[in-house]
Amino acid sequence: MGRAWVKRWKPSGRGEKGSYVEVLEVHQKTSIDKVPWSLPPSKSHAIRWLALAAQSNQFITFHNMKYAGEDVCSMRRCLIQMGVAITDLNAKGERLPNLTNVDLNPHPESVSWQVQGRGPNGLKPPISVLHAGNSGTALRLLMALCARFDVPIMLDGDASLRSRDYSSMIDTLNQFQVQSSHGEGAEMLPLLVQGPWKCPEGLKINANKSSQPTSAWLIASPALPSDLHLSLEGDAVSRRHASLTREMCESLGCSSVSGGSLNPWEPVFSQTELHVPPDCSMLAFAMLASKVVAAPVDVEVLPGDEDSLGHEVLMHRAKDLGINLDNSTISSMDGDAPSSYDLRDANDLITPLSALLALSSGGEITGAAHAAYKETNRLKHTRTLLAAFGLKATSIEGGLSIPGGQSLTPPKELVETYHDHRMQMTAIVLAMGCKQKVVIEGANLHAVADPYAVQRWVDVGVEAKVNLHQHW
Repeated sequence: MGRAWVKRWKPSGRGEKGSYVEVLEVHQKTSIDKVPWSLPPSKSHAIRWLALAAQSNQFITFHNMKYAGEDVCSMRRCLIQMGVAITDLNAKGERLPNLTNVDLNPHPESVSWQVQGRGPNGLKPPISVLHAGNSGTALRLLMALCARFDVPIMLDGDASLRSRDYSSMIDTLNQFQVQSSHGEGAEMLPLLVQGPWKCPEGLKINANKSSQPTSAWLIASPALPSDLHLSLEGDAVSRRHASLTREMCESLGCSSVSGGSLNPWEPVFSQTELHVPPDCSMLAFAMLASKVVAAPVDVEVLPGDEDSLGHEVLMHRAKDLGINLDNSTISSMDGDAPSSYDLRDANDLITPLSALLALSSGGEITGAAHAAYKETNRLKHTRTLLAAFGLKATSIEGGLSIPGGQSLTPPKELVETYHDHRMQMTAIVLAMGCKQKVVIEGANLHAVADPYAVQRWVDVGVEAKVNLHQHW
């Protein structure tokens, strides 16, 4: 029986019918006059603030959490597993009852979260696996937070998270003499870690692929067992995200880390009511939408430059992208000439920005070599995704070159998104420019960052439904 099963099963699926995969079927049949658009809260801000609030001795209330994506909820869940009490509040500021659900998700009516901190050394070892979902930021922060525990802690994530590279973070765990055990080859999760941590004379972090290891140890530093000298190696990327973490910590009482010195400290919030800013990286999809459907997009609240983490380039150079930004209303206009964008500090923009350039005046994207280490190799697969819609892009060193003035062609086959929510969200918007039904891999990938990415289109008359699709 065993040999017969092996004979008829082929991982490639060639010559056989493949498994069914969950897809999103989108059919845009009617004209759209206007698209209301609410940006979700910034994942980068929310995840970092949550981890710091958990290590304070205060009650901290987070506002603007109504549209929080699954990445933020994953961090919330893991902190609850480590003994942090988080209360949901409605629009009136009233406490909502705790729901009985294994995922510890927020109440559906929740718009604010109140975190009761446990102090720098108050986190407890979880009794079950810490599952970070799709969030690389949450996972790396949790690796650092768990280094203090003298019992084994298991960390895991979804299929996309399992396939990413954590070698830089694991190297730092080794420097703290924290034991770790993980998979080899294609998957590095689940990961088993066991402390307690012991500070090295100096912590060296390779910062040329991600800023997250730096952020992780800064955020875990309140419970450091002793003083520590921190040094960064390589050509640092995503510098705005690292600066965000440093500024947060210093604003709460951490001594300046500009000289590389880290000491144990206690986070103290001068303001116990935090308004999490909108996620500016999500503005790229709103701009792309206005170009694709040739209708204005009304954004509820725009982020300020100081909270945009490098993504403010979208607002500063809107006209270069063929976009008119009038207060918070986005509309399409003719672009002037090809333009160039350095995404060293904003590589999350690469896929929607490439599509926007293709439909406007074209240009080049540079400084995005580290986009290869995200949920998927975004340098490679952005070209593949665009090609599915008849759009061309060519590879250049650390980026892409995109001709302008291109037109959408409806995909003839399933649009692959490679377990990447930004790929899927770009495909959803591009599908709005196709009169035929478009089938997109990954029905719910958008929920990682923007739970309403599909519903907003349904609200303006677009047909969208989840279905099962046989890939081969």
